[in-house]
Amino acid sequence: MFTAMDIETAPNADMIPHLPEPDAKTGNIKDPDKIAAKIEEAKAAQVERMALDPMFGRIISVSFVCAEHRETRLVADMTDAAERDLLHWSLGVMALPEIRLVTWNGNGFDLPFLFKRCLCLGINPGHLGVAPLPAWTKRYDCERHIDLMKVFAGWGGGDYAKLDTVAGVVLGEKKDEIDVTKFAEMITTEEGREKIKTYNERDTALTFSLFERMQGVLFV
Repeated sequence: MFTAMDIETAPNADMIPHLPEPDAKTGNIKDPDKIAAKIEEAKAAQVERMALDPMFGRIISVSFVCAEHRETRLVADMTDAAERDLLHWSLGVMALPEIRLVTWNGNGFDLPFLFKRCLCLGINPGHLGVAPLPAWTKRYDCERHIDLMKVFAGWGGGDYAKLDTVAGVVLGEKKDEIDVTKFAEMITTEEGREKIKTYNERDTALTFSLFERMQGVLFV
C-alpha cells in the first residue's frame, strides 16, 4: 500500500543551552558592544535553524495519506514524552507489512530526522518491527520507500526541487501559506494546532498526488 508521509518540526527550547558557541563574524570590529551584538545575532540565527537539526529540534506533526485514508497527529505538548508518543504511532504505521512509503525529500530530511529523534529519545525502531534508517534510504531502491524528489531529479546528488514548485507546475496546485518559524508558538493553541495539521496534511496529499502522476512515467 503506497502511503505518503510528511513531518513538521519545531525548535526544542529545552536544547537552547546545549547549542554550541556560534561562529560570530566579528572581523576587525573592536567595539565591545558591536561584538556583543554580532554574537547575539549569530545566536538568534542558531535558534532559527534548530527546527532543521534533529539534535535541537522536535517532530511536532506527522501525516500519512494513501488512496483510501489520511491521518495526521500532533504532539500533545512540547515535551519528550509527547514526542515519544507521536514517534511510536508513526513507527507503528511504518511497521505495517503492506506499507510502501512515499515522500518528498524523505531521504534528505524526513526519515533521517525521524530516526535521529528516535535515537535522541531512546527509541529503538527495531523493537517495533521497523527496519533501521539505511533500509529506507538506499539509493535507487524503491521497494520500501520512494523519495519522489530524488526520482524527479534523476537521483542527482545535489539536486533539490521544492514540493511547492513541482506541484504547482505538474498538478496546478500549491502548498498552503504558513510561517513555519512560528510552529513552536502555534502548537500551544487550538487554532494554531489546526493550522499546522492542515498544512502538514496538505503537503502529504500533494506528495501522494505527485506519486500518482509520476508512477508509470518516471518509475514503474
